[in-house]
Amino acid sequence: MTAKRKQVSLVVRIILGILIAIVIGNGLWVVYDIRKEILQNRELTDKDLKIQARIVLDIYKQLKKLNKDINGVPQKIQGDKIKLEQTLKQINVCIENSTIGAYGSGVSIKYKGKFYILSAGHMINDPTSEQLWLGENGNQICELEVVKHAFTTPEEDGNGDFTKGLDLLLLRPKNPNFQPRFYVELADREPITGSEIYIVGNPMELEDTISDGRIVIYKNNFMYYIDHTYFGNSGGGTYDKNGKLVGIVSHLYPLQSNKNFPPYILNGAVRLNVIKDFLKGIELDERKI
Repeated sequence: MTAKRKQVSLVVRIILGILIAIVIGNGLWVVYDIRKEILQNRELTDKDLKIQARIVLDIYKQLKKLNKDINGVPQKIQGDKIKLEQTLKQINVCIENSTIGAYGSGVSIKYKGKFYILSAGHMINDPTSEQLWLGENGNQICELEVVKHAFTTPEEDGNGDFTKGLDLLLLRPKNPNFQPRFYVELADREPITGSEIYIVGNPMELEDTISDGRIVIYKNNFMYYIDHTYFGNSGGGTYDKNGKLVGIVSHLYPLQSNKNFPPYILNGAVRLNVIKDFLKGIELDERKI
């Protein structure tokens, strides 16, 4: 081999060496970049997993709390129901007409800043002479006086419906310092038929007896409902499930399509709209006393 050929071969080997070095070097850089990217992606994935883990944990805690709240709903509903019923019993009062020896029920209300007792008009015969008492546990607590009285025997139409009468009585304590702790508010609107209601009164002098009913129909001045009220409930309140007054117990309403069968009895209460009309102008009625 000549010296020239050796020189060319050396140059070629040098050039090839440089090219191989470049290729290998670039490869190493590529591997490094890939490794770096993999490591970066792995770090991002770990971070995402941690975030997702926290989200899942938060959801689990929320679901656990929600499940606890759901399980507590029946107890809360029952507790609220008991509390409301106790309040309605406090609102209910016992009225004694010592002149004729009659007992009935009434409702503590607050109207235009003053305390009154709302009851049924048939509780008295003569508003000017009969002696009325607010009773509790068989004792006469406070003498009452009549503020307004409206009672007309329910008229009977051709179908035997008692719907057009008035049966309301408004009283107040003769002692102006006597103030009850509990009052009831009138509902904003009349409940629709089918609504559930509470009825509170003193049947057969059993004070503060509460029962459940359901509204069947409205007819003229009255709301008719299904319930197991009895004598002594007259003048007591009927309330919606929020504890607002929607009626005053008045009379029994018999339905009898065939005289060979016993009648089906509905309970009648003076409806809310009639009560609101009755309470208008109380100030004028008080001046007449």
